[in-house]
Amino acid sequence: MRQTALIVEDDPGTRHVLSSTLATAGIESIFAENGHTMWRRLEEKPDVIILDLSLPDVEGFELLRQLRQTSDIPVLIHSTRSDEIERIIGIEIGADDFLPKPCNMRELLARVRSLLRRCQRPALTRGDLRRLAFGDWTLDTGSRELVRTGSQPTPLGVSGYALLAAFLEHPFEPLSREQLSRVLKREYVPYDRIIDVHVSQIRRILGKQADGSNFIKTLRSQGYVFIAPVEAAN
Repeated sequence: MRQTALIVEDDPGTRHVLSSTLATAGIESIFAENGHTMWRRLEEKPDVIILDLSLPDVEGFELLRQLRQTSDIPVLIHSTRSDEIERIIGIEIGADDFLPKPCNMRELLARVRSLLRRCQRPALTRGDLRRLAFGDWTLDTGSRELVRTGSQPTPLGVSGYALLAAFLEHPFEPLSREQLSRVLKREYVPYDRIIDVHVSQIRRILGKQADGSNFIKTLRSQGYVFIAPVEAAN
């Protein structure tokens, strides 16, 4: 099955290096040199976006924020703007991963392939199609939609969906950061805050339980635990 990456990058040299690297794994590339062109190329339904933050016509974070209002397509930010604060902001807005420029191209390829695997939807049997209900929320594993009672579906992104589904499959069971890294098909790196930022994003989306507590509790030096009853129905 053909897979395509949309490279949103204004530097021709970087576009060439990225596309050449992806081609070694059979991933085709299409290009957008600015935000305006990105919206047009999205009509070609790429499978993943590699996004530079420093574009000539739009702030990269604002472009990502607008994208997340309508799409859950996986996004890897690839940018020279890579201090910790900007990495956190990028993930909180909706990026699935973040790599600084310059980076090892083999690592970038591994991250892209991980995102592509994460968003692939295997053929589901009738028994796999479930709705996981907790509080006033429901996660539909068939459509991958998170819905609050009386509201429209809430965008999660592929990483947010994978982590929330893992929590709902194991309520009241501690999950370490290493376990959650495996859920995202990432190599576990101590002190890497990507998992923490994704969990923070899920917390912000879900809000508080009826008693004022968070749905996800931090376990110091261990990881996280989902602390609400979950009801599953086919």
